[in-house]
Amino acid sequence: MAASDDGLDSLLAQLGLGRWTYLHFATSTMVPALLPTFLIGSEFINPTPSFTCNIPEDNFTFPVNGSECTMLHVEEGEAVTVPCSSFTYDTSVFHSTVSTEWDLVCEKKFLSPLFQTIYTAGCFVGSILGGVVANRYGRRWAVRVGSVMTVFWAAILSISPWLILVFVSRFLLGVFNTIMIYPAFMLTMEVCVPYLRSTVGVLLALPYALMMIVLAGIAYGIRDWRLLQAIGSIPALFLVPLAFLVDESPRWLLVNGQLDETVKVLERAASLNRSDMGGLPPIEATVKKIHDRLSGSKSTAAIHTAESPKPATQHPDSLQNGASVDTAEEGASGISKSLGSADGFGAWWAGPVALFRTGVMRRLSLVLLLIWLLQGIVYLGLPLSANAFSSPFLYMALMGAVEVPAYSVSAPITQRLGRRPVICFCLISCGSLLLSLLILEIYGIKEEWVDLLLVLLSYLLVCTSYQVNFLYAPELMPTTIRPWGTAMCTLSAYVGFSIPPFITDYLAYSYPWLPSAVFGCSAFIAGLLVTLLPETNGKPMMETVADLQLRLFKNSLQQKSNDIKLSISGVKSYS
Repeated sequence: MAASDDGLDSLLAQLGLGRWTYLHFATSTMVPALLPTFLIGSEFINPTPSFTCNIPEDNFTFPVNGSECTMLHVEEGEAVTVPCSSFTYDTSVFHSTVSTEWDLVCEKKFLSPLFQTIYTAGCFVGSILGGVVANRYGRRWAVRVGSVMTVFWAAILSISPWLILVFVSRFLLGVFNTIMIYPAFMLTMEVCVPYLRSTVGVLLALPYALMMIVLAGIAYGIRDWRLLQAIGSIPALFLVPLAFLVDESPRWLLVNGQLDETVKVLERAASLNRSDMGGLPPIEATVKKIHDRLSGSKSTAAIHTAESPKPATQHPDSLQNGASVDTAEEGASGISKSLGSADGFGAWWAGPVALFRTGVMRRLSLVLLLIWLLQGIVYLGLPLSANAFSSPFLYMALMGAVEVPAYSVSAPITQRLGRRPVICFCLISCGSLLLSLLILEIYGIKEEWVDLLLVLLSYLLVCTSYQVNFLYAPELMPTTIRPWGTAMCTLSAYVGFSIPPFITDYLAYSYPWLPSAVFGCSAFIAGLLVTLLPETNGKPMMETVADLQLRLFKNSLQQKSNDIKLSISGVKSYS
């Protein structure tokens, strides 16, 4: 596989930059630009302003002091408490929202957070389907289907006369938005010239942050939820024609044996980029040579796959220093190198099962699941707290501004300091800041600028952690099960995304201190869990589960050796 990648990377480098490359880049930037409207736009589309109960103008119905949800009705000389049937809303900030249109207050208050949670449930499903569609039908088709269906369901959502149709639209938008996120990212990274991949990987995250700022400005000028929803979906209209203009990933075509189509795509790239191919072998000959290398790699892998893995004995050490050591006599380390069910080879379900088959993979997978779940709660929970501040528009714009440096500086920092220390520091510091906000709340110290500063710093830290984790988690996983491991982390994050709406939109009204407590504890615990993971910076990526076991086994031996040296040093000092 490496050989084929090197050959294709060389060819892409020869093709250089041009209109063909920029077309793919433009397509991929439209996808993250879409997401803020749907993922965090509920702060402007579905907030619940203050309201009062509409009391009928008769002599038999009276308001109840301290309650906006009930009224007193006098029948035959006896006062009976009855629920309010209509309400008047404060329209000074938001003129029309989903909650005000369908009265999602009082007895129907629980439906309000479902507006957000149903979308994240759709994202959960879409992230699974996105990988399937991208691998089976191609990256381009995943983006095409996602963009067309996003336009359709966004239009339905904007004109829906029924609440149930709003919820159905939100779920399907979650599905189709997420179906194209990773395929669009992969499409651009697979056509990008090798020396720009790191830079492009960072730049593709920036449209999300910039659109947060733009969305806040649009929402400030448009206070009607239907019109705001329609205008916020405009990037999808640009995405549809782009998705039908871009070519399929030549890497995907090559891996799937579509050589003629691969040649056509690369020749079009050479034409649009105006590449100077003089003196170089014809593209068709180069593609054939790369395919032959890839076929040879597949044949070798098939031979290894036929071998069955030998049983392993688990050492009861921690994840960071422990290892799963095979008792077979294969090398001095005693770790098997054969590929089989432990590496996800076999039936379609072998990949997910491999994440939990061995002791070392179980510990690694469970720790990553918890980290991404807790990190997801904080990452989405802070933007969804916009209406806790006097100006949700300024708050959201500042949140978007904070994301820009988080994405930009994370790469050079982690290159120097490593992945684990940066993530650990960011999450523990984020948790500490949010818990300090809780302490201020308990002692009745309420200065909005102080609260805003603490929340913005916390968001900067959790965004940095989130960005670095996208690099760290795949590096922790062996190549044989890396796609499944990355998908597991993403799904765990979407589960985390579904929790904050019930905290910020439902429970926070009764327990104002709860968001700070939950988000602070989540970040702090996630930071502590990171200490259980090994460092990956500057180390080669592991190809198999056996490689992971070997590395952890060596870490264990090194740790024990250091402990012995310290003990001997202590004895000598004592003597």
